[in-house]
Amino acid sequence: MSNINYGTTKRIYWFLIILSIIIGYVFYGALKDQFGLPFLIFFSGVPFFLFVTGSFGLMWPKIKPAGDEVYISHALLIGFLFIVLFFIHVWIILPRICPDFGACLGV
Repeated sequence: MSNINYGTTKRIYWFLIILSIIIGYVFYGALKDQFGLPFLIFFSGVPFFLFVTGSFGLMWPKIKPAGDEVYISHALLIGFLFIVLFFIHVWIILPRICPDFGACLGV
């Protein structure tokens, strides 16, 4: 992977972020009434996955570990980043899709 240009990978990560936003807009804006709520809730993981992958890829050169002694702080930083993005997804995005989340799942 050392022979891949960083500019190319940076474009790929930006593409993933933009693709996640486009998928979110299309499925949860324009076509929201065309699909059932269980599908929309479970499918929301796809744009979330694409966004997390893109944001992690863009941040990797700035946060990659420089030696063995920093792996624990690196793991904590990545865990914190993921949990923040996950909480945004669960507490902000999913309630906009379905205000009564338990009823949407049929629980």
